[in-house]
Amino acid sequence: MKNKKVILLILVILLFSGCSVQYDLYINEDLTVNEKVTATEDTNSLRKNTGVDPKNAANSIFKSYKIDGTQYSFSTIEKNSNVTSTASTSFKTLDEYEDYFKSDIVKEVNITKKDNFVTLEYKQDVPLSTYSSKSLVYDSIQVNINVPFKVTEENADIVKGNTYTWNIRKDEDLKNIKLTFNTDETVDSKIFNFGFFKINVKYSVLAVVGFIAIILGIVLVVYIRNKKNNQI
Repeated sequence: MKNKKVILLILVILLFSGCSVQYDLYINEDLTVNEKVTATEDTNSLRKNTGVDPKNAANSIFKSYKIDGTQYSFSTIEKNSNVTSTASTSFKTLDEYEDYFKSDIVKEVNITKKDNFVTLEYKQDVPLSTYSSKSLVYDSIQVNINVPFKVTEENADIVKGNTYTWNIRKDEDLKNIKLTFNTDETVDSKIFNFGFFKINVKYSVLAVVGFIAIILGIVLVVYIRNKKNNQI
């Protein structure tokens, strides 16, 4: 079953030569996973390499490598002298994502779990090189991992909000990607540990509770002052 799965990263790259690739991974609060690969190539280059309309070329190549029974979507658009193809799919669990993941950039994704901590590791084992004939066809690769949980360890090149980004470029050292997060604590919540039990409370709830507490405090102060004034 594992060998019959379409591998998004490889499949999209087969469409292009010298393209830029963006890999987006979304880990949801229920630990389901959404995966999307977007590859962009110059329209003229793709037409020259295939001899047909770029959009039709992308769709035809996709269909020829498509395996029946797979659950993912694929689309191609032409805009501003570029043709962009996007493939996306989803997984019910992190384990399913790990089982079916494969690319020609890294050998595998290694997902380890300890208590409520989850670590994702990707080790690039094939370089992008201008000089090697064995190099992959990518010009550049951007890897984005979006997590709603509190991240405790990461080595990202860029962090923006909940998104951690790694840039893989030609003639640079092999990239090792590592991200650890705490599934018990989301970025918009706080855990209160009372020893026998823990409560995970969202910051929005804390804000509302805090606002109500302030209002009640003001009302109480006004009430006490009025009561004192009435007693004089």
